[in-house]
Amino acid sequence: MAFAAGIWGTIIRPPAYEVRGTIVARPAPDMLLVRHDPVSALGMNAMDLMAVSAAPALLDPVGPKPGDRVKLAVRQRDDQLILIRIEKLPESACVESPRT
Repeated sequence: MAFAAGIWGTIIRPPAYEVRGTIVARPAPDMLLVRHDPVSALGMNAMDLMAVSAAPALLDPVGPKPGDRVKLAVRQRDDQLILIRIEKLPESACVESPRT
């Protein structure tokens, strides 16, 4: 029975998506603007500007600032993307696509 409950919890929970990109701005304590790599699961092409809602308690310890490369875990809730996790990446970890 515990196994079935564990599977059920996984099914009803909204999925999380990995997003890699560059911080553009933090216009409010609870929001990030990110220029990101493609996120096919969300139907987003590379370099679209993504607004991510976030608890300041998740952002403040990391101290994201414009230009930082990051890996985010986000969940979609209604029309918002909600931050679950943020990690700064070393500059050598990602190479941005050229702008066209």
